[in-house]
Amino acid sequence: MLRAYSVFKDLDKKACEILINAGIQLDISTSEERPNKEELSKLLNDYDILIIGVKEKLTEDMLARVEKKKIIATLSIGVDHIDNSFFESNLIKVINCQTSNVISVAEHIFSLILSLKKRIIEANEISIKGRTKKDLSARSNDISNSSIGIIGAGKISREVIKIAKVFNMKIYCNTLNPEKHQDLLKEGVEFTDLNNLLTISDIITVNIPLNEKNKNLISKDKIRLMKKTTTFINTSRAEIVDMNELIRYADEKPTFNVGLDIDVENYKEILNEKRNNVVVTPHIAGVTKEAIKRMDVELANNIREYLKES
Repeated sequence: MLRAYSVFKDLDKKACEILINAGIQLDISTSEERPNKEELSKLLNDYDILIIGVKEKLTEDMLARVEKKKIIATLSIGVDHIDNSFFESNLIKVINCQTSNVISVAEHIFSLILSLKKRIIEANEISIKGRTKKDLSARSNDISNSSIGIIGAGKISREVIKIAKVFNMKIYCNTLNPEKHQDLLKEGVEFTDLNNLLTISDIITVNIPLNEKNKNLISKDKIRLMKKTTTFINTSRAEIVDMNELIRYADEKPTFNVGLDIDVENYKEILNEKRNNVVVTPHIAGVTKEAIKRMDVELANNIREYLKES
């Protein structure tokens, strides 16, 4: 019997049932704390299946001790917390969640856009202080009939496109392989190169995974291409963007809006100041209550299906 361990103590009941009915002995963490590197390495060796999240960093040295086949199942779309050596190993199968939190992230993208364009947070603050709309630093803006530039053409981008169409937005898209996404032309999407997208879009959203090619993709030079009235959204990994330059540009241009959903740990220094044109959330876009439940079940089903096919 295969043995599985979940670092999450609150793994969904239905997901647990799927795994157990697939003949897997399932152990679930009882700790409030996530495992440290040493504990994680031991779990990797003791169990056939390890269920983790993005907080669990699997490094190359941890793989050196693995002697038999393992399944690494991560409750995330992104897999950059797992060293490339795991993907190259014949002993390891990495399984992730491809669809469960897609709509949650797309909704969060538009919540950031609307919060910034409608000046929701600033308006709330002045209302609490008993002040009026005259005290807003600037008027709010509509997003209907504006243009949105989408970097990436994956599942999240496709959900963003659906919502953008409701607002009658002109939709631009930049992707490495537009020929694979020709169906989007029927949705009114126009493919363009990155520089042009950054130059002409009123709103820009980054929806791509972090890899070596994409690190610092939105560099200082790219940031300076954007209009001073652009609203820039990043719910992907922070390292895709030159964060220091992005915030510097927002400080220089009060009409330039920034919405971020990122791990803020490495950016506390530059994000510790309140700004009317910058809204930051701590990487919560894909972890709504509904998304977590869907992810648990999707991951369990993916594990079961992989074992059936193996």
